[in-house]
Amino acid sequence: MQRGGGEKPLTIMENSPSKQKFGFVQNFTPVWFATVLGFGGIALTSSLIAKAFGATWLNPVAIILAYFNFGLFIFLFVTWLSKLIFYFPSLLKELQHPVVAGFHSLMPAAMIMISIVFSRIGATFSLWQYREISISFWTAGAIFEILLLTVTIYFLIINEKMNINSMNGGWLVPPVAALLTPVAGVKLTEFISNEAISANVLWVNYFFFGIGAFVFLLMAVALFSKIFFFEKLDPKLMPSLWIILVPFSLMAISLTLFASKTGAYLQSGLGSSLVGLIPMINPMLIGIGVWLLILLIALTIYYLRKLSLPYGAGWWAFIFPTGSVCLASLTQGSLTNQTFFSWTGLGIYIFLIALTLIVLYRTIKGLVQSISHHA
Repeated sequence: MQRGGGEKPLTIMENSPSKQKFGFVQNFTPVWFATVLGFGGIALTSSLIAKAFGATWLNPVAIILAYFNFGLFIFLFVTWLSKLIFYFPSLLKELQHPVVAGFHSLMPAAMIMISIVFSRIGATFSLWQYREISISFWTAGAIFEILLLTVTIYFLIINEKMNINSMNGGWLVPPVAALLTPVAGVKLTEFISNEAISANVLWVNYFFFGIGAFVFLLMAVALFSKIFFFEKLDPKLMPSLWIILVPFSLMAISLTLFASKTGAYLQSGLGSSLVGLIPMINPMLIGIGVWLLILLIALTIYYLRKLSLPYGAGWWAFIFPTGSVCLASLTQGSLTNQTFFSWTGLGIYIFLIALTLIVLYRTIKGLVQSISHHA
């Protein structure tokens, strides 16, 4: 593949366990937060599959994954925070690097995912302190998200060495994190008894939705301009292209939530109009996600056969995007009682589990090799 100018990529997407020191604070890559998003997506979709198809044995799986994901996030966040404190120049260098800067927004996105899992699964199965965890993680995640989104875009704009060849799927992470925020935040209005505070939380979520949609459109145009007219994505960065699946699914879920909640704070007629638009808009957004999933599977096979696709932490970028399309389909099926969406979601869910087992196997294999190497 022909290379353009610009800065060379850091190794953030190729930091497989075998290439890191086991005590990896200094070399820690925020790409590992994608594991939290992935397991969170599986927990949510498992719960919806259990409801749609009567597979109640999946409910304990969803509960176990919720608690496991919480512990996993705490471990990763402490590691990220340690790097921020003890190796701040290294982290700042990553935030200023056009190839890898966006991946740090996976941290607040993982925070928001914990909030979503505990607000939805927790409300159904009374998870430990689910209201408090949902609200606190959403609040912290929203603050971190707006800070990192602003810093990332700021550094991309002022970077004089950057060109189109620096573009990769990681640039989609900050707007995805912004679009994920309303999926958690709108639900939290049910936990707030004060009507004024609840309304303000709702409008804040509109704020994040607007920013996320705007930045996503900018990044998506730039990304496909690069792929069509400049150069293909580096094989190590190819999994990041799957992130483009997420915004369409999150928009479909968020619009449904906005329509159901906004009517309580506006004129009833307007609320009914919003609800009436959802049956037309959401199938379009979900359809885009399903089509992109098929296209990305074909592109991944192309990379595996014709180019290369080396294993790295970036492989976890396959999981949550697939889960987001599955989640949007199952949510639509639950709301409309249309079995087409439920069965579509089931098919994607089976593919998601198979894909997760492959990536999990490669991850465990890499960790074992790393431990053996440093023993």
